[in-house]
Amino acid sequence: MIAYKKISLEDKPLFDTFLKKDFFTISDISFGNLYIWHTAREISYAIVENFLVIRTQVQNQPPFYFYPIGEGDKTPCIEALVRDCAIRDETLEFHSLEERWAEELEAKFPQKFRITPNRDRSDYVYHIRELIELSGRKYHKKKNHLNQFLQNYPDFVYTRIDGSNKHRVLAVWEKWFAQIQDGASEGLINENIGIINALKHYESLDFAGGFVSVGEEIVAFSFGEVINTDMVVVHIEKANASYHGAYQIINQQLLLNEFSNYAYANREEDLGIEGLRRAKMSYNPAFLVEKFEAIFAG
Repeated sequence: MIAYKKISLEDKPLFDTFLKKDFFTISDISFGNLYIWHTAREISYAIVENFLVIRTQVQNQPPFYFYPIGEGDKTPCIEALVRDCAIRDETLEFHSLEERWAEELEAKFPQKFRITPNRDRSDYVYHIRELIELSGRKYHKKKNHLNQFLQNYPDFVYTRIDGSNKHRVLAVWEKWFAQIQDGASEGLINENIGIINALKHYESLDFAGGFVSVGEEIVAFSFGEVINTDMVVVHIEKANASYHGAYQIINQQLLLNEFSNYAYANREEDLGIEGLRRAKMSYNPAFLVEKFEAIFAG
C-alpha cells in the first residue's frame, strides 16, 4: 500500500515545490489552508509516480483525495491510486476538482468516474482593484459602511502582522472567541484552533496580513497567501462588529497594503450556508471557481 504521512509544518517547502509546478485557482490545496485545518481532519500526503497526492479523512467518513499535483501526465498516478484504494477496500474519491481537471479525468478514464459539480464548495473570486476602490452603484452599500467607519474613526491605523505583534492579534482573537465559545459549532471550534496555530507559526507559513486598530484597540484582522501569479487567497477575516464598517475596512486595507499587485482575491467557499452565500455574493464576485467531485465507478 501507498504509505501516507500526516502533514506538518516542516513539509511546507516540499508542498511549495509541487504547487509551483501546477497552476491552480482553488483555495483547498494551498499549504496555508491545509495547515489551518489539519487538526480538524486527518490530512496526509505521499509522492506517487512523481506527483504530490493529498489524502483527507474526516472522522467517521470515507477518505477523499485531491487531484495529483505536479507536471506531466497524471494517468500513471491515478492508476496507482485506483489500485491502492482497491487494496484498502475503499472507493477512490476526488474532491474539489477544477473544471479542467474534471474534463481531463473524463478524457483519460472515460466513464470510469461519476463526476458531479458541488456548488457549496465553489470558490468566490473577486477583482482586487474593485474591492479596494468600491466604485460604482454595485458597491454603494459597501462604500457607505466603509465611509461610516472612516468618519467615525479617522485616526485608524493599519499594521502589518509580524513576529513582533502577532501575540497581540492572538490575544484579541482569544478574547473574541471566549465570548462565543459556549455556543460555538464544531466548525467554529476547529477554525479557532486553526487561527491559533496559524498565528503561532505565522512567519513560517509565509502569510501576509494585518490588523486595523483604533487607539490601542485592535478592531479587525485578516491574513492570506499568494497561490499563483494572478491570485491570492484570503484565509481568515475577523472583526469586532460593534465598530460599524470594521469588516469593510479590513477587507479593503488588507488588499491595498498586502496584495494590490495581484489581480484576483479568492475568498473561499460558502459551504452551502445561506447567510454566508448572501454575504459573498454581495461583494460582486468576478467569477466562481466551480468544483467537482469524482467517484471511481470501475
